[in-house]
Amino acid sequence: MIFTINVIKEESVDPDFKVSVSISGDGIYIKNAQVNVLRIPPRMSFHYPEEIRESLCKTEQKKLELEILNKIAEYII
Repeated sequence: MIFTINVIKEESVDPDFKVSVSISGDGIYIKNAQVNVLRIPPRMSFHYPEEIRESLCKTEQKKLELEILNKIAEYII
C-alpha cells in the first residue's frame, strides 16, 4: 500500500490540520481525499472521509495515521 500525503498549508493552523491523502495498492485507489486532524495533546483525532473508512482495515488505518503524523511533524518543524 502506497500513501501520498500533503499538508494543505492554506487551511492548516495548529492544532487543526487538513491533509490531502492519496492511496494506491491492493485494489484500492483513492486520490486527494481530505483528512482532518485535530492535535490536542496527548492525543490526535483523525476524521476520515467515508471512502477511506470503508476501504482500509484497522491496521492500514494505523499505518496511514503514522504517515500523517510524520508529515504534520515535518510541517510544524
